Amino acid sequence: MKPKYMRLLRPIAWITFLFPFSIGFGLGVTSENNLFHVVFAFIAFTAWMSFCFVLNALADKDVDKFHNGRSKDMNLAYQPLVTGEITGKEVLHLSMVFLFSSLLFAWLTGLLFFLLILIVDVLGYIYSMPPMRLKTKPVTDILCNALAAGIIFAAGLSIGGTNISVVMISGAFIVACVFYIPTVITDYEFDKKAGLVTSAVFFGPKKLLQAMYPLTAVATLIWLTIFLTSGLELRVLALLVIIYTIVFTVVSNIKLKEKRLYLHENWILLPFAMTSTIFVIYGVLKLLGLLTPIG
Repeated sequence: MKPKYMRLLRPIAWITFLFPFSIGFGLGVTSENNLFHVVFAFIAFTAWMSFCFVLNALADKDVDKFHNGRSKDMNLAYQPLVTGEITGKEVLHLSMVFLFSSLLFAWLTGLLFFLLILIVDVLGYIYSMPPMRLKTKPVTDILCNALAAGIIFAAGLSIGGTNISVVMISGAFIVACVFYIPTVITDYEFDKKAGLVTSAVFFGPKKLLQAMYPLTAVATLIWLTIFLTSGLELRVLALLVIIYTIVFTVVSNIKLKEKRLYLHENWILLPFAMTSTIFVIYGVLKLLGLLTPIG
């Protein structure tokens, strides 16, 4: 079994947000940026993710005990809060440390970056914690996650001082909605047992999955517009986003069998991890002046 703090923080699951952040970083950074600012930005991102996941673990303690590990990065029934290896008080102390760290290093990166990290910190709190606890309410569970993905994409772009396009942020937001829907559905059984009314519980797994089709159509139109009006760098990204979003939507709907989604987590984690790695390397090479921007 993994160490208790690894099970609490679940760094593998961070890939879902590292994906938009690293793409933003790779697109926005230039050789004129300060190396320390980039390092501070990634520390702030790590602290933000840690803050969100410890709060989520604390708030979901009574839900995670029903989990069986299907379609997740780990069996949530082995969360250290569920097993009693870590106390709620300890988690609260950790959350304060992570929150302070995220804001401190964001401030050292730049004002705009600080403001964007502050927003996603707030979203992380209201998503998991009462009284709002948006993750337990239909529609807002998806919108909150998607909004965080769009803003962290903007934060990645802001590291390089790049002008933030509303069209691109909108495209990231819609794509995030598409990719988060299957995650809500994989939790359907456990959320229903716990008495939560998430989007999957409220609409039903089949109807919610079918909502991916119109969302994918909108995402395709947005990213097609980006493809037709941008340089090579964004054209490559737009093409990848369009193709994989369509494939993911079709496969997700095929994998639903009697209200249970049999979609392996690697359909998200593997391509997101590979893309994140490529864009981080691309950004670092641009930062060091070893590569000029494509297009």
